[in-house]
Amino acid sequence: MPTTRNILIGTALLATGLLLGALLFGGSTAPAASDTASNDTDTTAASAQPETWTCSMHPAVRQDEPGSCPICGMDLIPASQPASGSDAAGNDSYHMVMTDAAVQRAQVQTTEAVRGTPTREVTLSGRLAVDERRLTTVTAHVDGRIRELMVDFTGAPIREGAPMATIYSPELISAQRELLEALKHADRTPRMVEAARRKLELWELSAETIRGIEEAGDVQTEVPIVSPVSGTVMDRRVSREQHVQEGAILYEVADLSALWVVFEAYEEDLPWLREGQTVTFSMRSNAGSPQEATISYIDPMVDPQTRTARVRATLSNPNGRLKPDMLVRGTVQSPMDDEALLVPDSAVLWTGPRSLVYVQDRASNAPRFEAREVALGPRVGNRYVIKDGLTEGEHVVTHGAFRIDSAFQLADRRSMMNVEPGEMEDSGMDHDEMEDSEMEDGAMDHSEMDHGEADDTAHPTQMPGEGTHDDLATPDTTFRDAVPDAFRAQLTAVVEDYLDVRDALIASDEAAARSHLQNMRDALDRVDMALLDDAPHDAWMQDLRAMESHLSHIGTTDGLQGLRAEFNTLSLVLAYSIQRFGVDRLVYRQYCPMAFDGDGAYWISDEEEIQNPYLPENMPGCGEVIERLGE
Repeated sequence: MPTTRNILIGTALLATGLLLGALLFGGSTAPAASDTASNDTDTTAASAQPETWTCSMHPAVRQDEPGSCPICGMDLIPASQPASGSDAAGNDSYHMVMTDAAVQRAQVQTTEAVRGTPTREVTLSGRLAVDERRLTTVTAHVDGRIRELMVDFTGAPIREGAPMATIYSPELISAQRELLEALKHADRTPRMVEAARRKLELWELSAETIRGIEEAGDVQTEVPIVSPVSGTVMDRRVSREQHVQEGAILYEVADLSALWVVFEAYEEDLPWLREGQTVTFSMRSNAGSPQEATISYIDPMVDPQTRTARVRATLSNPNGRLKPDMLVRGTVQSPMDDEALLVPDSAVLWTGPRSLVYVQDRASNAPRFEAREVALGPRVGNRYVIKDGLTEGEHVVTHGAFRIDSAFQLADRRSMMNVEPGEMEDSGMDHDEMEDSEMEDGAMDHSEMDHGEADDTAHPTQMPGEGTHDDLATPDTTFRDAVPDAFRAQLTAVVEDYLDVRDALIASDEAAARSHLQNMRDALDRVDMALLDDAPHDAWMQDLRAMESHLSHIGTTDGLQGLRAEFNTLSLVLAYSIQRFGVDRLVYRQYCPMAFDGDGAYWISDEEEIQNPYLPENMPGCGEVIERLGE
């Protein structure tokens, strides 16, 4: 039980503790006046600091307040946010961050890169041919003169042993007389009889003919020539009363109960073909009933003229329904031996030696994309094999890649056409100056430009490297003199279908534009690269892959505006090929600086008068001729 003394001691200790606490931690709990003033000053300074707003698709735009982009109309975002051109967001020459609105506007779609065993569908063209192993030549075995023709036209059916013609030969008459004379003394010289018979047999007289000579006991002045096989006469090289020498070819007879299917395979398809593969094919005359055959032979040599090798299969033809020289088209489904990394072909932006894909950073909270150069393998159907530059599981942009690429170009980052970023900064004009320049150009009065008259004043013609279009890509080497007329005519057909697409865009007819784009694809498929040799062939393979890639992209666009955006890029690629190889008509490269809200766009026209496919309703006459192409 506590005593009075203990209570007094506890009270003294408590008082001492309170006193020490007041001395050590005393003072007002309210902030000092100087601290409050300091905090207020910092807050005011932070709020007074100006904030810059920019456009995720056009980073050159800089404004001091929120609003809409004067170029594309998109909502501006603070430059401090992860946006294109913001180094603070971790961007560099290969990366860009876009807003969700920009991604939605560009209709960006991505697909995962996956590993698999790609199967290449190889398309082959060819024809039916006579099986050379079933071809027999009927020749003259003695000198003589043809008297009668039992088979007197090509294509006649013939049975084995049936007479084809008769021949008068002094040698045969002399040999018959020897036989008849030996028969008179057969009991004394039987060997002479056998020798005389053997001589006639070696001259291909049938046993029936020899027996008839012996039974008649008289010489036959005209001896029949019989067919050694059954089949069809493929060639007749003799006529009545024609003198022939020993060894002369009289007929060619083929057994058509089995035929060869001979395809011409381009050298780039040969690695996909092997003996034993099944080829499915159909004839033009019977396209609804495809047939199958097994590849039995691949020619070890490539024809230096056509750059193709023959691929052969054997086909049964018991009823003779199939005819030699019928045209056929076949396909071979050829899987690769090993697995490979695959992406859709629409993901690849291809420009000559460089191949580019845009990879989405899935770990980023904002839509962040990287421009990635990849090493392409073969194209298998609608996919590409990626040899290097991409890993399994990464997501590549398959729709909207060209619009992302445009944003990368505007931000002076690594892109399809911009190999060396930094040129915009090195040029001495910063983004703000570019913005001012673009706005001044956009404010120009184009109403005074009269594009209805075809004179040099209204249409100043500039060759590549002149004026403001010196950034246009032009081929270092052209092959106009080395290109045969047939190839140039086929490329001209591609250009004509392109011009139909342009006319449909001028009329704002989306359905017609897509229809003509399909016609352009078909015309491109009909261009025979076998007409080219060596360097022209390799150059065309580059241009062909580029055009196929852009046509694949343009086919996935939505709406007229999307078509027009991709049409601009397709026009650049086609113009490049026209410069390389030439076409059979004069065409013009034309340019409108007002297209796509001042970004500008190119197209090809067969008329010097301007008809703008990008602004047909608002500014149909906006544009200028900058170059003559073709003839």
